[in-house]
Formats: sequence, C-alpha cells, structure tokens
Amino acid sequence: MVKKSYNFLLFFFFISFSFFVQAEFISVKVKQAVLFEGPSKTTEKMFIVTEGYPLKVLVNLKDWKKVKDHSGKISWIEAKNIQQERTVLILKDDAVIFNEANDKSHKLANVDKFVVLKLNSPMLIGSWVQVKTQIEGLVGFINSKEVWGL
Repeated sequence: MVKKSYNFLLFFFFISFSFFVQAEFISVKVKQAVLFEGPSKTTEKMFIVTEGYPLKVLVNLKDWKKVKDHSGKISWIEAKNIQQERTVLILKDDAVIFNEANDKSHKLANVDKFVVLKLNSPMLIGSWVQVKTQIEGLVGFINSKEVWGL
C-alpha cells in the first residue's frame, strides 16, 4: 500500500511539474545567422534567419543550441548569435494588434505574415498576448493563435 501511494505521489509531482515548465525560446540577435545541420560550422548550412527571429531551444550546448523554427525544422545555431529577448512571428496574413485583449477593442495596427514582434510578456490573457512593434514601438494585444514563439 505504501509503495502504491509513493508511486502515485511521484506521478502526480511530475504531471504537476510539467504544467509549470515552459519551452525555452530565444531570438536571433545579429542581422543574419546561419542555421546548421549539426553543432559545427563544418556541417551543411540549412537556412539563414534574420534579426529577431524566434527559435525554440531543444538542446543547450556550450557554444551551440539545437533549435526548432516555426515550420518544425530542426537545426543548430551558434550561441553567440542569439539572445534571451523573446519575440513572436506572425503566422497569419493581415493579423491585427488591438488596444486591449479582445477583438472588440480599438484596432492599433495590421501586421503582415512573417513579421517579428517583441513579446512584452509570455503570460496569456485568455488567448491574447501583449506585443510591441519593433519600428514604431506600438504596444498592444494579438491573438496567440496567430503567432509562433510562445
């Protein structure tokens, strides 16, 4: 009986803990960064990503990060080319940034697909997330279903 209780508590702990562990996202800090097939410059160059592009970290090595992009492609980036600043990538044509966290509030801007926005907070308000445009510095809310990087 004690062993079963212990196993149940251990299972409950791990399930509970998984709800609090969030994926680690980073963004590219240089104008252009190469994504490689492996954690070495001698491996095949797969893509070039630009400043601000969000990436999900899968593996941390000293000088390299194994990452996943918005399309699910997995590659490696040199750690010197990334930063901890969070960004999101717009996945929908003509996405709208609203003044408040609802689609009945004032529309602040329309944003094209694949534009990068700064993430003010990873906390969701319902299905909304607060973002900031990189050029005008406009702060507002966008539906989290329309972005990648959370």
